[in-house]
Amino acid sequence: MRASFDVVRANPALLWFPVVSTLCLVLVTLFWIFEGAWLYAVSGPWVLFVPLVLAGVYSLTFVGIFFNVALAGAADDALDGQEPSFGEAMGLAWSRFGPIAGWSAWALVASLVISLVESIKGLKWAGQAAQVAWSFATFFVIPLIAVEGIAAGEARRRSFSLAKADWQEEAGGLGALRLALVVPGLLFYLDARLLFGGHAHSTIAKTMLVLGLLCGFALSAAVSTIRQVFAVSLYRRSPAGATTLAA
Repeated sequence: MRASFDVVRANPALLWFPVVSTLCLVLVTLFWIFEGAWLYAVSGPWVLFVPLVLAGVYSLTFVGIFFNVALAGAADDALDGQEPSFGEAMGLAWSRFGPIAGWSAWALVASLVISLVESIKGLKWAGQAAQVAWSFATFFVIPLIAVEGIAAGEARRRSFSLAKADWQEEAGGLGALRLALVVPGLLFYLDARLLFGGHAHSTIAKTMLVLGLLCGFALSAAVSTIRQVFAVSLYRRSPAGATTLAA
């Protein structure tokens, strides 16, 4: 994990990927809100809201995965000692359009099923456990799509195998990231509660709280970037990754 942090520190351009991703997610969200508001304004039938919501959620999932694949490609270049390029990484992601679209569908269906399980009385713990297991088992899907360009189903199967083989290092790295976020995450939560709860009245207080939120966003972007670099580096050290790189 420390090596992944050093890679991000040496290549700060990697931090642009979660920033641009967030901006795109905001724009896509506003678009679907507008579409929903228009449908409501013209008194459209409720049944049309179902595909509208599904299309909206799928597009948000696609955008998030698209930028993660681009980031993984840039991280792979950085780990090779090359200068990561935002444009080249985006081009790589476009070349993986099919696998990204497929994995977005997989991720959306899994999320809906897990959410359904969590909503059933007495099974919330099972849903939460399934969410942790799914995240852990699919940890290598993004690096596999970015580096090898394989289909979503094959990436999922390969990721399961890699996660099983490297579960100790993966769990240790992810645990360290979560631990590092405990205190900053708590401060970010309290900051947001104070700002949006109307507890800050002076301009200075509001400015300080907004700066705190921006710092929280910057921290989130850094952690997201480090996590993806860690996933790529762990994949590269695996026998499958080493074989692919050698070829």
